Amino acid sequence: MKNLVKGIIRKAANVALDKTTPLDTNVAEITPYTFRKTEFPRKRINLLVPSVNPEHVFGGISTALKFFEELAAKTGYDRRIILVDSPPTEEARKKYGTEYTFLEPEQDSTDRAQIVPYSNRYGRQIGVSDKDIFMFTGWWTAHCAQEACEEFEKKEGIAPRPFINFIQDFEPGFYPWSTRYLLAEASYKNRYPQIAIFNTGLLRDYFKLNGFRFQHEYAFEPVLNASLKEELYKAGDTLDKKKQILLYGRPGTERNAFNLIVAALKKWVWMQKDIGEWEIYSAGEQHEDVDLGNGKVIHSVGKLTLKGYADILKESYAGISLMASPHPSYPPLEMSVFEVKVITNTFANKDLKDFNDNIISLDNISPNCVSARLMEICDGYTPKVPHRIVNKDYCENADIFSFISEIKELL
Repeated sequence: MKNLVKGIIRKAANVALDKTTPLDTNVAEITPYTFRKTEFPRKRINLLVPSVNPEHVFGGISTALKFFEELAAKTGYDRRIILVDSPPTEEARKKYGTEYTFLEPEQDSTDRAQIVPYSNRYGRQIGVSDKDIFMFTGWWTAHCAQEACEEFEKKEGIAPRPFINFIQDFEPGFYPWSTRYLLAEASYKNRYPQIAIFNTGLLRDYFKLNGFRFQHEYAFEPVLNASLKEELYKAGDTLDKKKQILLYGRPGTERNAFNLIVAALKKWVWMQKDIGEWEIYSAGEQHEDVDLGNGKVIHSVGKLTLKGYADILKESYAGISLMASPHPSYPPLEMSVFEVKVITNTFANKDLKDFNDNIISLDNISPNCVSARLMEICDGYTPKVPHRIVNKDYCENADIFSFISEIKELL
């Protein structure tokens, strides 16, 4: 037996040595940024984002753009958006072209609102002055900007103003323990002063619990999308509910645990006595329909319009929306205010049970626990559900970035 094991090890070693496939040591996201000294007459906020193409501007990018525009408006600073991953499409140029001037990295301009495509950046430099302020969202934009500023300081003697780190999740958690995990974590530890702006107090508290500290810290809370708010307030005192379950289904995003939801539903379809009367829909990302057994299927409706989303929220009785992250995510909050009884999960310091009575926050998210709780919800089905606005701060807060006046003093 011992000789057999030795032979297997020797054979595996030889196979490894015989491989001719080149070793890939590249981390594509951190292709360096390079700065060159330029003169600019005014303070300017530089937002580093992957893209402004319509198909990419939702969620995190949309929130970052909203803050960026409000920050510039309230401080009076100039604006420059630097696109680091995707060049702008013709549609994006039309959308932003009336307000922004599109420039190449080699071009300097005193225009007060600029967009610079920088995904094709090998050998190309962006002009930077001592009045430039950098804001990033996404660990790779933070990493590259921080390194470029360090090189720029060595070469030109110009130290950056405090960075604005717009943190919308604990991004190391997007990866297994790995190079990218460590790089994402390192972006929170840069030696330069950072103004950290957290998407929710829960996320800020998670960072504190894990020993991360920034020179200045602020947090904002979620607010209901304006179009969804309009539909919510138009609804009457009672909502007509179908025997219908809405899932936040994103198979392409591991932290939304789609496979776990499917595993739970495959148990539930054999437990629910009136299963033939229920329908299951998955919104958030288009995917193949999923056969659950016992004649039931998850029907994918993909990424809905806001009106379509509001309509399916109004008529759904139950929901499941999971997030393996300290960030609460928006779907369980949205479902709950539309009187959907939604199952979600705790995570570290996150527990949404006090948001309103429609949220069922489970600390054990095993398929057995989810399926059992879903059956309890469905057994209590009633076609008429009372509707009232209970989360007014979430539904009506028009000034989520009220701390901008304080940030201006730091810049």
